[in-house]
Order: sequence, then C-alpha cells, then structure tokens
Amino acid sequence: MDYRVTLSRPAPRDLGKIARYIAQDNPDAALRVGNDLMALSESLTVLPRRGGVFRARLGVRRLVQAPYLVTYRIDETQRVVYVLRFWRARRDSQNWRPE
Repeated sequence: MDYRVTLSRPAPRDLGKIARYIAQDNPDAALRVGNDLMALSESLTVLPRRGGVFRARLGVRRLVQAPYLVTYRIDETQRVVYVLRFWRARRDSQNWRPE
C-alpha cells in the first residue's frame, strides 16, 4: 500500500519563490524545475525512506535534486509523507524551519 503525500504550508511558498527566482532569467526552466520538484515529492508515495536522513533536524529526511532539497517527515501510523520544505541546498540551514 502506498503512502499519501501532503505539503506543509510553507512548501508551496518555497516552490513559488524558487520558480519566481528562476523565471527572472528563464520562465521555461522555472516551470520545469517546479514540475520536477513536485514529481519528486509525489514519488515519495512509493519507498519514502529512500531519502537520506537530514542530520540537522531530528526525524527529517531529504531527497536531493541538485541544487534543491525536498525535506520531509514520515508518519508510519497514518502512512503519510509530509513534505516540509523545498530548499535550495546553498541556503543557510540555520534559517531552516520545518513548520
């Protein structure tokens, strides 16, 4: 049985910020990156533990699609993957909050 993927409140905002930043130079690339990050998130319905442990945050895992990270938590009892943030890997991880 597959897991359900749910986005946290900040995740769509993160994705929008990423897309707007890229769109300043290349609107087609912005759409492609946004779609790729969403597809990566949705792929967590199968094998959600394939992402590495995010050592900076307890219970958080990450998938990498360079230079971006998709951070998430897994609720095994509900079989839900909560996508916490879409994160540019070069950003300062001290400012990261997993709302």
